[in-house]
Amino acid sequence: MGCLFSYIASFLGWSGSSDIVEEPPPRPVYSWERADRVAIKKEDFILDKLKDQTIFRLPGSVNGQQFIIQNCENCTVYVFDHTGQVQIDDCINCKIFIGPVHGSIFIRDSINCVLATICQQFRTRDCRDTYVYLSCTSQPIIEASHNIKFGCLTFNYQQLADQYKSADINPWNNNWGHIHDFTTIPDGKNYSLLDKNENVFKYLPVPTDPSCSHLNIKDDIDTSITPYTYGELYRHRTEERCLVIFFQDSNADACARALIAMTKQSEIVLVQSKSYKIDETSAERMFGGNRTYTPLVTKGPVIGLEFAGENCISICQQCLNNLLATKYQNLPHFISQSSTDARIQLDKFYNFASMQMFA
Repeated sequence: MGCLFSYIASFLGWSGSSDIVEEPPPRPVYSWERADRVAIKKEDFILDKLKDQTIFRLPGSVNGQQFIIQNCENCTVYVFDHTGQVQIDDCINCKIFIGPVHGSIFIRDSINCVLATICQQFRTRDCRDTYVYLSCTSQPIIEASHNIKFGCLTFNYQQLADQYKSADINPWNNNWGHIHDFTTIPDGKNYSLLDKNENVFKYLPVPTDPSCSHLNIKDDIDTSITPYTYGELYRHRTEERCLVIFFQDSNADACARALIAMTKQSEIVLVQSKSYKIDETSAERMFGGNRTYTPLVTKGPVIGLEFAGENCISICQQCLNNLLATKYQNLPHFISQSSTDARIQLDKFYNFASMQMFA
């Protein structure tokens, strides 16, 4: 019988053992072995010990990688691409432009430099006599630094708008002048704020290299991806204020920019802008219990604009009505109706934004 069963088992392909022999799993492919990383050369992302040179990195050449600039002197650096994180150390008399940074940019131990950048976070330590032009999502931080001059970065070039998206940066959220100084000095400041006449190209030369000609580089307030805001320069001024909110819509961004351009002709200034998602409870509080706006906030982030100037509310209302009548019909929006209400609404709008940031 044993032979018979052995014959049947052999005929049917049965194994004499219940153990199953499995193939070993394939060896994992590490990040530095991936096909898209093999061609990366670290010297393309580290500028070290350079002097009297002009260096360009064009769109697509960095593509979200970390970038380092260190021990450079009298150099001009243009990075027209988005990066993951940037470190600048021990530089003297350098002029640097860095495209959108997904994370932080940290400049340390540098003297007499010009830095223009778009970033999520900005920090400087042990620096002095430096111009910084910023579009920064969070509050910029300085530490053990002196005579740092901050300005609002207005900039545009081909592909910059897409790079903002790649770096996950919203151009409506810019805290360029809201500086936190870890090492304050009595009766003084380690930093100052530049007005709009001190534009970036006054200190950072426009690149003339033929390799950059196709980028169509502009330092123009009207075409800048991040709109110019006065921010802290207007903190203690008493002009009438107006809050305008555009709810989620495919035309919201374009209408907001058109409104900024129109109001500027009447000497109305944009103090600050902010984009974030308002929850339904906050919406009811902000709009005084008016539930008309509650379903609108559920559709996505809003764009909020704070304007200031004489007769600000009536001018903003008139400009917005013209835009809605001629080009942006039925665009969901909110606008202040009185100066008293505007102050309260602005406080709530920014408080809710801060709560969301630190939630």
